[in-house]
Amino acid sequence: MKKNRKTGFTMIEVLVSLALMVIIVGLSAFLYARAARIRKLITYQSNVQNILNSMITEINFGSRDTIGLQYAYDIVRSVGDPPYELGFYDNTKGEYVFYLISPGMYSGHPSSLPTTNTDTSLWQAKTNSSDFPSRTSEEWKLIDINKSIVLASGSSFTYYRPDSTTRFKKIDDLTVETPIAVKIILTGKATDPSLRTRPPITATTMVRPKNKITF
Repeated sequence: MKKNRKTGFTMIEVLVSLALMVIIVGLSAFLYARAARIRKLITYQSNVQNILNSMITEINFGSRDTIGLQYAYDIVRSVGDPPYELGFYDNTKGEYVFYLISPGMYSGHPSSLPTTNTDTSLWQAKTNSSDFPSRTSEEWKLIDINKSIVLASGSSFTYYRPDSTTRFKKIDDLTVETPIAVKIILTGKATDPSLRTRPPITATTMVRPKNKITF
C-alpha cells in the first residue's frame, strides 16, 4: 500500500512568504507616498505661480488704457522705505487705480505694517481721486480673493527713470524724482499649513505707462 504523503507549506515557507509580502506592501506604500508628495509639490508650485502671474496680469492689463506712473511720486510716504505702493491713472474710465502690498488679509483691511510671512497680500483700490486711499478705506479689495497665497518678504515695487549713461536708473527718493517704469517683484507661498515650509516662488515683470514707447 502507498502511504499518504502530507501536502502544504512548511512553517519556514510561510514565514518567508509573509516577510516578502510585508516588504512588497511597505515598498508600495513608500512609493505611493513619495509620488503623492511629488504631485503635491508640483501642484503647489503651479498654483502659486498661477496666482502670482494673475496678480501681475491684473496690474499690467487690468486697465488697457492705463497711464500715469507719474503719479507714483506722491504715494510713498517715507523716503528710504521699500516701495509697497503703486498708482496708475485709467485714461478711458477716468479713475485712479492703486495697488498696495500689505498685511491684513484676514482682517479685511490693509495694515500699516510692512510685509510679513503670515497674511500679506496684494490689494487694489479704484477711486476718482489721485490721493492714495486710506488703509481703512472700503475701496481696498484683495486680488487673491480666495486667500490662497501670502506674499513673503522681498515683494515690492522698484521705480526707475531714464538715465543719460544707462537705460534706467533706480530712484531712491520718490518725493523728488518722477519714475517712468516700475519693476514688480511678488514672492509668494501657499497658505496651506502643510506647505508653508516650502521655498517661496517669485514672479517679476517691468511695467511702463501705456502711452510710452516699449522697452
